[in-house]
Amino acid sequence: MRARLLGPILAATCLALAPGAQDLERAKKLFLANCASCHGETGDGKGTTQLDRPARSFQDGGFSFGNTPEALFKTISTGIPGSPMAGFDSSLSEEERHLVAAYVVTLGPPITEVKEEDMILAVKDKPLVVRGLLPSLGEGLPEHPRGLLIGDPSGITFEYRVDDVRLLALRQGGFVKRSDWTGRGGTALEPLGKVVHLVEGGKPQGTFTLGAGTIELEARLAGSNAGKKASLSYHLVRGSRELAHVEESPFVVNVDGVGTGYGRSFELTGVAAKCHLALQDQTQAAGARSAEDLDVPGLSGASMTALVPSGQGTALHGFSVEHGRWSRKNGVLILELEPGEHVHLTLLTIPSVTSLPQ
Repeated sequence: MRARLLGPILAATCLALAPGAQDLERAKKLFLANCASCHGETGDGKGTTQLDRPARSFQDGGFSFGNTPEALFKTISTGIPGSPMAGFDSSLSEEERHLVAAYVVTLGPPITEVKEEDMILAVKDKPLVVRGLLPSLGEGLPEHPRGLLIGDPSGITFEYRVDDVRLLALRQGGFVKRSDWTGRGGTALEPLGKVVHLVEGGKPQGTFTLGAGTIELEARLAGSNAGKKASLSYHLVRGSRELAHVEESPFVVNVDGVGTGYGRSFELTGVAAKCHLALQDQTQAAGARSAEDLDVPGLSGASMTALVPSGQGTALHGFSVEHGRWSRKNGVLILELEPGEHVHLTLLTIPSVTSLPQ
């Protein structure tokens, strides 16, 4: 037992108790009476109760939903649905549950102390990707327990929700502070850059739909990658049926004399059956005028660009499609995708055009 750790850990639970041998002994008795039959007297997962699968070994760092006292308190209180782990909110008092949580921490590997400066992640010559809980982007906007940040060497950060993949915002400045390195307690990531662009006000719709925009699809995350360029992959799903696989790579784009914006490159692969993916086409927006003569980085193949009135100024939107069959009507771009077919799509946005092309 690492009893020397119990003092500061108990203090973190905000209990009005003086940590000491008496609290340690009480916490141990509560653990032995309520937890040891499954998790073992030493927290090694080798209890006397026969389970359909082994209980967590705290000694090996096996914590389902976090290893901090706060996270363990929640798990002890509510239990784990779909497992033999029951909740103890009715059988143990709040104080007792805090004591058990603090004691369980002492059974696991020591939590390494991380200095403030070591929590800062900086992007240098290649992109970085981190996942974690993201705070709200502003008043009235939710936090995102499953969030993802892509840091670009340019100083731009792309912020995504990945429970149903959607680009939320762009930030500029520092990358991120990771206080969650001190424990797995669900501590929020702290993006360091300033928000410079909210996508659809921070509540974007899904990028791809069916039925010319009338049928929603779920974008189910498959993974992420940070190499020479960062990307995330996901499955477009309706119910239990996958329609397409997507590899998405965001990038920063600068058009000389026009402004700085961002692009999203998509590699689409058809899966089971022919489908017609739909997405919003800003180049058909009301008041848009053609800007097809612009030399826009990232756009190739069959492409469209348009200058669109946006608030007090003008935004530039564009898209390009390589291969495949596509059409556009009534503000919607339709991509026809056969099983096994690959289509490359690029979407471009410059939120604020600094000068209008002649």
